[in-house]
Amino acid sequence: MLRELHAADRQAILGLAYQRERENLFLIGNAESAAAFSENRFFGAFEGTTLRAVAAWFGRFGSFVAAGGEADIPAVVDAALAAKVRIEAVPMVQPLASLVVEQLRRHGLIPRPEHQSLFLELSRRAFRPQGSAARPAREEDRDALVLLQRVLHERSGDAPITEQERGRIMIEYAVVAEADGRVVSTATAGVRSRRFAQAVGVITDARFRRRGYGAGCMSALCERCFAEGKEAVLLFTEANNLAAQALYAKLGFTVIGDFLLAEYQL
Repeated sequence: MLRELHAADRQAILGLAYQRERENLFLIGNAESAAAFSENRFFGAFEGTTLRAVAAWFGRFGSFVAAGGEADIPAVVDAALAAKVRIEAVPMVQPLASLVVEQLRRHGLIPRPEHQSLFLELSRRAFRPQGSAARPAREEDRDALVLLQRVLHERSGDAPITEQERGRIMIEYAVVAEADGRVVSTATAGVRSRRFAQAVGVITDARFRRRGYGAGCMSALCERCFAEGKEAVLLFTEANNLAAQALYAKLGFTVIGDFLLAEYQL
């Protein structure tokens, strides 16, 4: 049976997602949030009363993920598309990521671009802090963080900032570094589960790179996550981004798998 999932299904979604906690952080973090069923949509495939697979569309970001048995993934992807969700990105651990992207391709959705990435983990024991001034982000930093996000996604910094862009900034989970009186680097613990946090939006203004700001932000973010009791911090980075990989290795991160970020132009 296929159907859309609602608040009464939250525990079933989380029960499935926590079977592979590392891989399903985006799903877990969004399903556990207070706005889970007002901002997002979830679609499930059942065998009897058992949830076998779930697809989730996160409205704030337009991102789309799936979890569960490989045989059931195509069906939940189809259910989401039938509901006319607008998919902007698929950020998932391999090999399920390719299965989702291939099913979307069958419906004529072609990723542009498709980022082959590495999946990294930093345990509390392996953490090597890097000293640099970084602080928790504040509300007045929101627009500056939007502009940094535009750099990451190669968007123009000259266009007026929209409320949608402002709404995508998770101030409460971000840290920033400043130089010359303005924010030049940031990192965010975008989603969390019982044991893990996932770092996203790790960006440094190109004019201030190789000065320790990115390492300082990541170090401060990891310290914060470990202080909250998380046992590891996860992140993904493009396979050809050797500078970022060197930064993460300095902090103690190691590669644990492959990740795919497929972006779709609306």
